Amino acid sequence: MNTNKKSPGSYKAKEMYLLSGLIVCGECLKNVGNAFSMMGNIKFSGRSKLKYVTYCCENRDRTKECKNPGLRREYIESYALSQLKEKIFNDEAIPLLAKQLNEFQSSKKTDNKEAKERLEKSLEGIERQISNIVNAIASGISNTPLIDKLEELEKQKLLEVRSPN
Repeated sequence: MNTNKKSPGSYKAKEMYLLSGLIVCGECLKNVGNAFSMMGNIKFSGRSKLKYVTYCCENRDRTKECKNPGLRREYIESYALSQLKEKIFNDEAIPLLAKQLNEFQSSKKTDNKEAKERLEKSLEGIERQISNIVNAIASGISNTPLIDKLEELEKQKLLEVRSPN
């Protein structure tokens, strides 16, 4: 129960809003210059208290500046899903999306290779410094700053080894 208290509002919501926080209010963007998100909202209206589910601008209730009425969930979600189906989930777009995903994945691999090479060079430098200090101590040169530097380099080496590739 304690973890549920800290969870986001979408976890506690009784209704599922697919586009909540993803769409912005065009009225506020035009008039105020800020893009306020539109959030899901339930109202019961009429004599029979019918459920009316809308997406409303978060600026509307807070500042009363927005004059944009709520948009019906059925209309906006069906429009968004039809656009997704038309533009992304069609036979022509799938090869293009697969190509773009493969390019993105390969760019991530090269980024990881570069980071790995950089970490390996850094580790080599640290090991070289450690061996120099150990050789100096072994030859009889022993003082506190030298030993402190050796401990610091050992800690740095452990951090370099533990860092993700």
